[in-house]
Amino acid sequence: MELHERKSSAHAEQRQALRNRILDAARRIVVRDGFAALSMRKIAEAIGYSPASLYLYFENRGEIARALGHEGYAQLFAQLEPCVRIADPAERLRALAHAYVAFGRAYPQTYRVVFIDVPGMANTRERGEQGGPTPDPAGLFAEALDAVHGAASAALAEAFWATLHGIVALSLTQPEFPHAPPGQLVDAALDAWLLVRPDLPAEVPEHATTKTNAAAT
Repeated sequence: MELHERKSSAHAEQRQALRNRILDAARRIVVRDGFAALSMRKIAEAIGYSPASLYLYFENRGEIARALGHEGYAQLFAQLEPCVRIADPAERLRALAHAYVAFGRAYPQTYRVVFIDVPGMANTRERGEQGGPTPDPAGLFAEALDAVHGAASAALAEAFWATLHGIVALSLTQPEFPHAPPGQLVDAALDAWLLVRPDLPAEVPEHATTKTNAAAT
């Protein structure tokens, strides 16, 4: 029985070691050439195996991409976690925002895998089902916004996250963006968001409706 258990344990360790080699090779390809360059053939060539053998460890390229995405999420939250311990709510929100944008700009290919290139990675339920970390940036921002304003809706937190994501995504895809230093852009967004009053009614002001109707006629 003990011999069987040792053999089983050794087999599991060997299998995990090869999975790690596959992921290491995939990570290098993505960082060097971008997500579009990732293929089972290129991974196999990098580790000296046949492409068919990779399917014994991963169902397809998508499963490898999701595994890289989970790694990227863990890396992101390792960078955000120290900011969560900042006592002052406004400073916590500011630190989280700067850390988030700094991560996206420092690790562009990782950011793209998590939030742009791999469908479902930004979905909390998807990550939970795949065994990845279940928190999301919107949750951290919601807690910080709650502390700043006393109460903040989920929509407000997601809109704040979308603002920061837009800064990162545009800086990765548009070489001329931003014209101002990214840190200055984040501060400008924060200055606006810290003035948000979540207790105000969401209805469109009557004078705005009147102007819209007048323009339509």
